[in-house]
Amino acid sequence: MKDIPFFLLTGLGCLVIQCAILNHIFPMELKPDLTLLVVVWTGLNGEYVSGLLSAFLLGLTQDLLSGAPLGLFSAVYVATVIFTGYVSDNFHVEGLGTSFAITLLVSLVSFCVVFTSRWFAGHVTLEPEIVKIILVKTILTSLSLIMLKPMLDKAWKGYSRIVGAT
Repeated sequence: MKDIPFFLLTGLGCLVIQCAILNHIFPMELKPDLTLLVVVWTGLNGEYVSGLLSAFLLGLTQDLLSGAPLGLFSAVYVATVIFTGYVSDNFHVEGLGTSFAITLLVSLVSFCVVFTSRWFAGHVTLEPEIVKIILVKTILTSLSLIMLKPMLDKAWKGYSRIVGAT
């Protein structure tokens, strides 16, 4: 449970970067989901219960800030932690390549779920442009892991040294 503050602070930090800085670099529909990357990293490296609680709270925050139906991002992030926790426990996940592949899969599925829920709500229509947006956003989010994962690993080592988390 000592890792929950780390997960929440890094997730909220990435959410702030995503909302404040990446809006000026990427179009809104294409900006990478850095919070999802923190959730994936949490599922691969953190304790299961701490990861679930952190993912739920980060998803709830994302729901409130994005105008999505309440619980959409919470459900997606919790499912992400469940999946990545399962993969981490049952397969040898080490290194950037396997983390990238898992992130690519999780990003694609989560963006499809978010799009489908918005499609059912009538907020978007099914067009070929939407498929392109989902694919580009998935690739940009997965490529962002290349930069974010080493930072999270280094920050985690420093945090766990100070707090005594494992």
